[in-house]
Amino acid sequence: MNFVPVFLICFVVFILWLFYEQRKAQNQENQASEDFWAREAEANSTRKKDISHLPLLHVKESEIPVPDTENESVLYYIDHIRELIKTPMVDLSEYSNTDLKLAYGVGNFKLLSEYDENFSNFLVALTNLARACTEANLLPEAERAYRLAFHYGSQKVADYTGLARVYLQMEQPEHVAELIQEVEAGAHPRRASIIQALREVLTQYQ
Repeated sequence: MNFVPVFLICFVVFILWLFYEQRKAQNQENQASEDFWAREAEANSTRKKDISHLPLLHVKESEIPVPDTENESVLYYIDHIRELIKTPMVDLSEYSNTDLKLAYGVGNFKLLSEYDENFSNFLVALTNLARACTEANLLPEAERAYRLAFHYGSQKVADYTGLARVYLQMEQPEHVAELIQEVEAGAHPRRASIIQALREVLTQYQ
C-alpha cells in the first residue's frame, strides 16, 4: 500500500537532484565564461613588454641531414628547412593566446605568433624530410631528421613510430627497444601512448 507514495517521493527527490546538478553545471559554465572574458579583457589591455630575452631557436645548417640524392621531395624539404631556420623561431606551445598576451603584451601578440608558427613549421618540415628520406630509402638521413625533430621538441607519436620503422627497415630492432627505454626514462607528456605505439610496431616486426 505504501509503494506508490515511496516511489513518488523517490521520483521527486531524483528530479530535484537532477535540477540541482543542472543548475550547478550551468553556474560553473557561466563562471568559467566570465573568468575567461575577464582574463581576455585584461590580456587585451596588457602593455607591450620587452621580449629581447626570449630564447629564440638557432639551428645551424650543418645540423640538417643532406644526402647525396636527386630525389625532388627530399631536396624540396631541405631547401624549405634552410629557409625556415633563417626566421625567428620560438616554442610558445605552452601558452594559450590569452596567456601569451598577458605575459608579453597585446602589442607583441602578432609577432610572437609568427615566431611560434615558424617553429611549428620547422618541426613539420623536419618530419616531412624524414618521411621523404624513408621513402627514398635514405635511412641514415631519415634517422637524423627524426632525431633532430626530437631534439628540438617534437612530441608526435607518429614521429616516434616513423623512426622505429626506419630502424626496422635497417634490420635494427634493438634500436627500437632502446628508443622505448629512452621514452620510459624521460618525462614526455605522451609517454604512455608513445611506448604503447612503439611496442606495437616492434611486435608486428617480430
